[in-house]
Amino acid sequence: MCTTVLVGKNASRTGSTMIARNADAEEPIQPVKFIHVKADQNGKGEYRSTVSEYTEDYPEHSLAYHMIPFIESERPELGIMGEAGINSLNIAMSSTESIFGNPSVLALDPLTKRGLGEDSLLNMVLPYIRSAREGVTYTANIIAQYGSHEGNGIIFSDKDEIWYMEIPCGHHWVAVRLPDDCCAVIANQSLIEDIDFTDSEHVMYSKGIQEFVSQNRLNPDREGFNFRHIFGTSSKEDRKYNTARVWYGQKYLGLDTSDPTASNMPFCFKPNRLLTVADVGAVLSSHYDETVYDPFNENDVVQATMYRPIAMNRTAESHILEIRNHVPEEIAALFWLNSGPTAFNPYVPFYTNSEDTAPAYHHTSPTYDNSQAYWLARELAVLVERDYQTLSYANFDYLTAAAILTNQLVAQTDRLYQEGNREDAVAFLTEQNQQNAQKIIDLTKKHIGELIEKGLALSKLTFDITKDV
Repeated sequence: MCTTVLVGKNASRTGSTMIARNADAEEPIQPVKFIHVKADQNGKGEYRSTVSEYTEDYPEHSLAYHMIPFIESERPELGIMGEAGINSLNIAMSSTESIFGNPSVLALDPLTKRGLGEDSLLNMVLPYIRSAREGVTYTANIIAQYGSHEGNGIIFSDKDEIWYMEIPCGHHWVAVRLPDDCCAVIANQSLIEDIDFTDSEHVMYSKGIQEFVSQNRLNPDREGFNFRHIFGTSSKEDRKYNTARVWYGQKYLGLDTSDPTASNMPFCFKPNRLLTVADVGAVLSSHYDETVYDPFNENDVVQATMYRPIAMNRTAESHILEIRNHVPEEIAALFWLNSGPTAFNPYVPFYTNSEDTAPAYHHTSPTYDNSQAYWLARELAVLVERDYQTLSYANFDYLTAAAILTNQLVAQTDRLYQEGNREDAVAFLTEQNQQNAQKIIDLTKKHIGELIEKGLALSKLTFDITKDV
């Protein structure tokens, strides 16, 4: 149950496309790892899902790619769950934003037991696509043959385009290209609005969808084809769990919205400024900051617990996939990874034109290990939240220092690559990934030590003989 942010290239300060999502698990502990899969090593023979009855042969050839799956030893019945990745052609994919079709639609086009689901999407699509647009058509071909196992929103991007695809039922779907000067915030609810079936440059859809809607009298509107109205949901559960997240994200990015329960918030809009990775990260790290709905608001517990926040203790990971246009292609793709919970941890940049991530990231144990980024992030979060009102200031300083450092590391790596006329970009960027990540690990461990020291000073198990005797 995730939150997604999209930013078109003309809405970003650097001309980059950005697709981002918090991958929220069902439980607070769901270990993930960040790995590289080599070309033609994605799989051979038959792929078989452990979640649904979906099976399909792997194509013979596959592109290299990075992804962040669940670790195999922990609940293997959940499947691979690749969640997000960028392939060797700088095509990015994030899957999935869980969405739900309404009962009228699901009664007529139910989800299928042998359909494609979140557990299989990334590893069965990303290594085989060469553009964001092809990501939609490639996925659509699988859905046409096998159907969908669950309601999903899927995001694809390249250096020019972002496509968002909604599959709320067994076989019908639409996909829209995000306008280049717009951004979007999505939260577990179908949000795509009016569909222009004549606009093939910006809209794609399942075969027969118009006839399906017309024949079954599914359109509640007198005019037009509003996908959200026809296929989506608008319930009290949505207004408790989903709409407030969209409201806050839109508000932060510059849309003047006043009602966190509104059902008519736009799918996309022009932000009031050119956006950065920091802006996207701020949305995904937020918990209704500076509003009465903040869970850390001690003055009004009722309002503080009224809505589900964006940042959650059960965020397995968060990612911002940035494809840049102002640097050479070899260094254009950045995978910004937040090991979660996002409210207390930084986004760390990795160049995906590489053969590895970093030791602290590519291996994660099922139980606590303070040499690993996943577990360090959780240790940090527990320590800060122990006394948030006091320790959040130290955490703010850490996040500020981390943001400065990560931006310096990207600028430095870009400069070193461009000044060096390097022939082996992959080897160079692999080494830089490991060096850069270690600097963040070192900074994080230093902050954890600081939190321990400050936390001990807050203990109630103390006694001052000069005051208490």
